[in-house]
Amino acid sequence: MTTLLLHPLLWFNLAVAAPAASSPPSWAGAYSYEEAPVKALAGYSMAMLWTLTLKPQANGLGGELAVEGQQTFMKLKVRATDSAQETQVMFVQGLDGNGYQQLKPGDVLLRLRRDTKGQVLTYWGKLTPRLTEKHRNGQVAFVRK
Repeated sequence: MTTLLLHPLLWFNLAVAAPAASSPPSWAGAYSYEEAPVKALAGYSMAMLWTLTLKPQANGLGGELAVEGQQTFMKLKVRATDSAQETQVMFVQGLDGNGYQQLKPGDVLLRLRRDTKGQVLTYWGKLTPRLTEKHRNGQVAFVRK
């Protein structure tokens, strides 16, 4: 009789103690990308810093994308998808600065994608690096802070 009672208790304990299936990592968080400095004609080095912050919201992710450099400044309100392998960062509205007037709500600014090793690869959309004319998709650019 004790054996019959032990088995249901054992199964209950195993079911409760079993770890839950882990959910895919979210894209929520802070990311940055620093373009390699280039020498300006006047002799100084120009740098460009991109910062992306994504937070959970009712319909996916929302946040801000800022691009700052010697003569560049723009801060954008963005929304993003939150799937396991990829997120699309889309324009919502301009918050400050200039250089975003040509963008329309819903434009895909860039995509971040996790490769098989977990690295975050960047695929450029309506926005591209500012200091180089030759940028490549599928490279590590944005790094999670």
